[in-house]
Amino acid sequence: MSRLPAFPIPVKADPAPAEEALARHAEPQVAVAGIEDIVLVASGKGGVGKSTVTVNLACALARAGKRVGILDADLYGPSITRMMGTDRALPVDDEGRTLPVENHGVWTVSVGNVLPPEAALVWKGPLVTQALTQMFHDIAWPELDILLVDLPPGTGDVPLTILEQIPVSGALLVTTPQKLSIVDAARGIALFHDLDIPVFGLVENMSSYICPCCGEAQALFPDGVAAALARRKSVKFLGGIPLDPEGQLFADGGTPLVVSRPQGAVAQHFVAVAAEVVSAVERERAFRARDSDEQLRAEHEAFWENLLGD
Repeated sequence: MSRLPAFPIPVKADPAPAEEALARHAEPQVAVAGIEDIVLVASGKGGVGKSTVTVNLACALARAGKRVGILDADLYGPSITRMMGTDRALPVDDEGRTLPVENHGVWTVSVGNVLPPEAALVWKGPLVTQALTQMFHDIAWPELDILLVDLPPGTGDVPLTILEQIPVSGALLVTTPQKLSIVDAARGIALFHDLDIPVFGLVENMSSYICPCCGEAQALFPDGVAAALARRKSVKFLGGIPLDPEGQLFADGGTPLVVSRPQGAVAQHFVAVAAEVVSAVERERAFRARDSDEQLRAEHEAFWENLLGD
C-alpha cells in the first residue's frame, strides 16, 4: 500500500467531515501574513506553458524591484522547483517555522520540495485541500509585494479552495493560439468572472516559433484567436510570447529565460507582461483603499447614483 509523503507542514491523515469542510468554507477569507497581493496564474488546459509564464513573470517582477514569491498549487504535477532551481528541502528557522526557498530573487514553495521527481502524490481531494491551505498559512513567508500562485489546469478543487478561503487580488489566464486551448481558456475566464475576481489579462503563450538559425518568428497556429477571445470577454489581451527553443533548456537547468537572456526578445515580452500586472495590482490596491474608507466609498456611491439618475 502506498504511503503518504512526509510533508513538513503537519497534515492530518483523517480529513474533516463534509459538514466541517462546508462550515470552514463559509468562514470569511483569511489574509496570508506578510503578503500584500495574491495573483493566480491559470489555464483552462494543461500543456500551454502556464508554469513557464509563472516563473518568467516572477523573475521579471523581481528584476523590477518587487518582492515576489511563487506558490506551486499544482500539487499533482509540480514543476516550479525544477524551473526555478529550488529542488531542495524547505529550510526551517530557529523557531521551527518552515520557510520558502529563494533563488533568482524569488521565494518559492512546492510539493516538489518534499517529493522526489519520480514520486506520485496519492492524496485525495480533502487532504489536498488541507495541505494547500497550510501552504499559504503555515509557511513563514517573508514580506512580499506579490505572491504568484501557479494553479493546476482546469477549474477543479484547487482553484475553488483558494478562491473560497484566500483573498485574491486577481488572475492571469494563459493560453496558446490553438482553438482547443482557447475554448478552455474561456471557461477559466468565466469562472473568475462568476466569482467576481478581476482578470488582469490573457497571455498567448507559444504565439510563434523563433527559428534558431535565422531568428525569424513563424506562426504556429492561426493568428488572432486569443485577442478575439479577450475582446469577446472584455479582458485585456497582454500579447503573445514567442516560443524560444533554448528557453526550455534553460528552464530545465533551473534558470528562467528572463534571467539567462534578459535582453532577448522573449524576455522583453515577459517584462511587458510584468508591467501590466503591476499596473493591475496597483489599481486593485486603490480600489481596496477606497472601499475601506467610509467617506471615499460614500462619495463613489453618490457619483454613480447621480450618474444613473441623470
